[in-house]
Amino acid sequence: MPDGLIVIATDGSTAATKAVEVGLELAAAQATDVVFVHVSPAAGPLFAADPEAGPSQEKIEEADSVLRAAAEAARARGVQAKLEILDEHGTGDIAATLAGIADGLDARMIVVGTRGRGAIGSAVLGSVSRSLLSISNLPVLVVHAGHDRAQSAKVRDPQAP
Repeated sequence: MPDGLIVIATDGSTAATKAVEVGLELAAAQATDVVFVHVSPAAGPLFAADPEAGPSQEKIEEADSVLRAAAEAARARGVQAKLEILDEHGTGDIAATLAGIADGLDARMIVVGTRGRGAIGSAVLGSVSRSLLSISNLPVLVVHAGHDRAQSAKVRDPQAP
């Protein structure tokens, strides 16, 4: 996969599904690849089956319906996609993990969904998207669950003044 790919976090929620749609739209328009990342209970058994090499893309797609749906959406748009599955036990800070994956892949941006709980809700419940906006060295596109093209996405570019 070439440098400048787009990392898209997904968990199968409505907001994440919208993020997948918007991320794929951007990738298709920019002729770039994507990496879908999902924290999943299916990861443990997959890595246990092959601890040296880890699971193949095919095995991940077979075992994880969320990543399978994202991969199918990418194929439908003609976008090359790689699947990254993370074990929910030991992932720790998901936002930091996503930022690290994106940095390690020399990604051009991260796309995530948000349910739009607002500042009070995210302070109490925690929010991956809110954390990513503050810690990522890359632009982060946050797609709201209500996805209206004109108003659903917020982008923070860390290089912008």
